[in-house]
Amino acid sequence: MYAADMAKEKQESLVDGDLEQMAQANMEERHKRLYRRKLPKQRTLKETLAEMTKAELDDVRYNLGLKGASSLKKAALVESLAEEVPRFAERWLTTVLDEEYGLFQHLLERGGCSAELRDDDLRLDYLRGIGMISCGVGEDGKLAWFLPEEIEQKLRAVDAGTYRSMAELNTETARLASGLLFYYGYLNYDQLHTMTLAYLEPAQREELPFLDFVGVMLNTSCWQDTLIALPHGMKYYTLLDEEHLIDEQMKRSSIDYAKLSYSQVYDAGAPDYIEATPEYKALAQYMMQKGGLDVLKAADVVGEIYIMLQNGERIDMVREFLTDLGYLEGAALKDALLLVGAYNNATRLWALKGHTPDSLVRPQPAGQGKLVSFAEAQAHKAKVGRNDPCPCGSGKKYKNCCLRKDED
Repeated sequence: MYAADMAKEKQESLVDGDLEQMAQANMEERHKRLYRRKLPKQRTLKETLAEMTKAELDDVRYNLGLKGASSLKKAALVESLAEEVPRFAERWLTTVLDEEYGLFQHLLERGGCSAELRDDDLRLDYLRGIGMISCGVGEDGKLAWFLPEEIEQKLRAVDAGTYRSMAELNTETARLASGLLFYYGYLNYDQLHTMTLAYLEPAQREELPFLDFVGVMLNTSCWQDTLIALPHGMKYYTLLDEEHLIDEQMKRSSIDYAKLSYSQVYDAGAPDYIEATPEYKALAQYMMQKGGLDVLKAADVVGEIYIMLQNGERIDMVREFLTDLGYLEGAALKDALLLVGAYNNATRLWALKGHTPDSLVRPQPAGQGKLVSFAEAQAHKAKVGRNDPCPCGSGKKYKNCCLRKDED
């Protein structure tokens, strides 16, 4: 057993090592590209854009949605983008988040140029890809990030207090939207707009009409990793198949989206949020005690299980996942699956529109209200009536869910 454990750890280490090497290689290549560029003597948009490669200019063209310019040569494309970027900035600068606002203030306080920003912050590539900032190596050999003069002029013309308030509202809005998607998985833009604004004050709502709201959401999806923008809506980043989820939610048209408090939604909007329910803690602690995992590894394992449950995987896939990890076997694995079942039934699932399976099961007589795990459901399936809630936690009647499978 010891040899098998050593072999497994070695294999995991090799895989992790390969991924780390790839990430490191990508960062090194990016570093070379950044430091290959000289700081322009004049920080106008034309000078700034002229320092970019044709491929980089094409990326800016695409990001700005500039049409009819795909066939332009570099010089002509620079001219066209130098006119388009300021027009785009008029709209985009109203969508900034707190961190972006802080970045712009940092640059403005230093005359529009700073060598104090980290060169490994990939989010700066996003701002560079839409023409809001750029970079170059100065005579001292340091990489400096700067505002093109036309963008700097626009920022200096805005009232600082008003702009700060706008950034704060955008940030609160983005966090609330992220929290809603944490619980619901996917929402179209109309739904997301309506539901998010319901948590804001009336005066705040007036500042975020639909198109402005969508602009904030698109900016958020580029600046943060939590949300993914799609043609008709947005999804939480761990949702794998939004079309399947939409179908699952439509099957439950009689169920309203779960009601959530402001604090629930706001807290869930934080990056890497974990809803540490008692059932979550029990499963994580079990992985530590019986699987020998440290706190971070146990959290990773339970996090993967959470993603599987949210994406509709059944218990046999979770069993296979835990088996492949090799930390548990025999009775320990069976007990872990009981805890997974309890965790599933206490989790606000996307397919159930943010409800927990347990909350949708009709009230049971005294002594029968405990969470039903997958493993217990299999052990006691003969006791479940055809019209009873399915013990798998789907919220459906047993006859419309797992009965047919059990009979097979």
